[in-house]
Amino acid sequence: MFIDLFIILILLKTKKSRKSLTKFKHFHNEALNCDDRKEYEKALQIREEALNLHSLSDLQRAELYVGNGGTYSYLKDYENATNSFDKAFELVKLEKIPYDEQYKVMIDCYVKANRKEDAIKLVEELLERQSYNKKFKRLQPIMDQLLT
Repeated sequence: MFIDLFIILILLKTKKSRKSLTKFKHFHNEALNCDDRKEYEKALQIREEALNLHSLSDLQRAELYVGNGGTYSYLKDYENATNSFDKAFELVKLEKIPYDEQYKVMIDCYVKANRKEDAIKLVEELLERQSYNKKFKRLQPIMDQLLT
């Protein structure tokens, strides 16, 4: 009996209890951890669960959609990747978002999804953001390449 109690005690101490995910950062971090472990379906599921939270800002929702888009691109599911990116960019259309090199990966997903016209439109919209951040000019060579 003592051995049984000892085993139960050890199991309880070593068991990882999954904390209830209730905040954006919890969902976001857990999904990133899943992506790192190549548990892509689980990462998508966690982000979808997070998108049901009513407390999220548009920027947080957009970040979750971008995360899903990135996960779908790892899976080479460019149609779902671009659909996720569409939702993200729609949410931040009027926001001053920072420049990120990942925009190049996103644009490539549009091309791979046979959505070249949408890629051009996205790059145009991003290039307009040079008005508040000159780094967006780094996307000009991609635009030039898309137009050739």
